[in-house]
Amino acid sequence: MENGLVGLFVDYENLYRSVQDQLGEPVQWPKVLGVAKRWGRVVIRRVYADWAACGQQKELLALGFELIHVAGHGKNAADLRLAIDVVDLVAVKAHPLTHIVLVSGDSDFTDLVHYLHAHGKFVVGVGVRATSASSLVVTCDEFVYCDDLVEKPARRPEEGEVERYLKALAPKVRMTASPHRPWIILEFYKLIQQNPGLSLKALNEKLRAYYQEHHPEVPLSIVNEVVHQLFHTYSFEFGPPERGQQALWDRVVTLKEGIRSGSDLLEHCDRGLLQILAKNLRGPIQPVAAAELLYGRSDNLRLVEYVQRLIDSLDQS
Repeated sequence: MENGLVGLFVDYENLYRSVQDQLGEPVQWPKVLGVAKRWGRVVIRRVYADWAACGQQKELLALGFELIHVAGHGKNAADLRLAIDVVDLVAVKAHPLTHIVLVSGDSDFTDLVHYLHAHGKFVVGVGVRATSASSLVVTCDEFVYCDDLVEKPARRPEEGEVERYLKALAPKVRMTASPHRPWIILEFYKLIQQNPGLSLKALNEKLRAYYQEHHPEVPLSIVNEVVHQLFHTYSFEFGPPERGQQALWDRVVTLKEGIRSGSDLLEHCDRGLLQILAKNLRGPIQPVAAAELLYGRSDNLRLVEYVQRLIDSLDQS
């Protein structure tokens, strides 16, 4: 545990609905609080909701949460009150907070995260994988998925299955099964949005420089592989050559039509890799092994179910 002073702010309705709809179970509040405690002493813990219409008050009070009542069911009512409280606390320096934990997947909080960064705060987001906005995920210093807090039995692919899949992909795509892959793709999406008019080669160099400076633990070979995966899954559209027979990687690049978010780009690449695998592999694709291949892990049931849906969509196309 770090020695920070942590403020924990929860958008109750956003988290409650996302967890119920996507994970099919109640929010595990002790684990949400446990996330905040990773970064230090939690000196503020507030939950925002219309408490006349919401439950779980007793459990939250037992955990030391302050229940902030926001009248009405308007989607932005709790968001706005939460944001105002956080800004006030930071602006007046009522508490020397070092870390802010925002429990919501709502993109509306992205600007708040930028504000907190400008005031030197370390920001942790907490939300559900399927409903957390990619803009919020990549803007936070860390983002913890509630999916990963749910206790599920460990699932492992059959011995040698992932290696067999990598071998099947090898003639077309360079790949290493790595948990860094999805984050690299989300960072690439952010980079291409911020740098229009660049070539794929230039974007790859910027991405490498970013990881070398901010995440030196991630091998640059993995970064290169991920960009090649995006290329070989037809994630891009290339401008005309500016001179002669200009190579594709030297031309201005944009994302393929229909890719409007980091999540879209990740899913497009996932599906493309599975299409290549299905073409080269003899026999059906096992979702647990495919999850390990794409995400470097297979111990999360929702992740395996997502991969299964992609595999099923290949059969229907």
